[in-house]
Amino acid sequence: MIIAISMQKGGVGKTTTTLALGAELARRGARVLLVDLDPQASLTEGIGVTPDQLDGTIYEAMLDPTVAESVTITTEYGVDLIPATLALAGAELSFAGRFGRELLLRTALAPLRERYDYILIDSPPGLGIFTVNALVAADRLLIPLQAHVFAMDQMSQMEETITMIRQMNPSLSIGGIVMTMVGRTNINQAIESAARQRYGDLVFDITIPHNVKVIEAPAAGQPITIYAPESAGAAAYRALAEEVRDRWPSIR
Repeated sequence: MIIAISMQKGGVGKTTTTLALGAELARRGARVLLVDLDPQASLTEGIGVTPDQLDGTIYEAMLDPTVAESVTITTEYGVDLIPATLALAGAELSFAGRFGRELLLRTALAPLRERYDYILIDSPPGLGIFTVNALVAADRLLIPLQAHVFAMDQMSQMEETITMIRQMNPSLSIGGIVMTMVGRTNINQAIESAARQRYGDLVFDITIPHNVKVIEAPAAGQPITIYAPESAGAAAYRALAEEVRDRWPSIR
């Protein structure tokens, strides 16, 4: 199953969720591929991979699907990675006039689908060509929703985006919404309650707390479950991995 982890606003925990969830699913025996589709390359750096280790990136795989396997890296955390570098930022211009540019990632991942149980795509914020590619390639969309005053506005934007993307990928659906950066304030609790009332079972039971260790982990080049395994954030992501497995038991 290909899962795009996306939200049009930045800073909501997309990369942290991709890395921690992927590592936990792999620890439970799943075959997991992470795809860094963000020009900031935060996922690549957050898993401790440096540019000197790379023979290629997602950019080369999108241009030539036959190299997707050769640019895939096996990491020490049990997950494979198709990395990105900051050079990806200039790639959007090269895709602009390319026929079928919205399908490039789906085509690149097609040869790898049967090798993995989960392919998790870390997409950038906004609605540029990379985000569109992630949504066109995905079977399900996992949305990290920050417990913030404008959260519902962000969800309305995502719903509009999904409606548009379904013209190219009719099977795309919201697979789940995970509340992130949840604190104990009244506004946090009110937003979580509003999300559950509006989206029902789509909202995961587990929430990701506002926890400093969650913020520190990517900078240390490790999943939170490795960096601070006893932290509240690590416990939350372990529970999230269990929920994901329960929701999607048929994973190929």
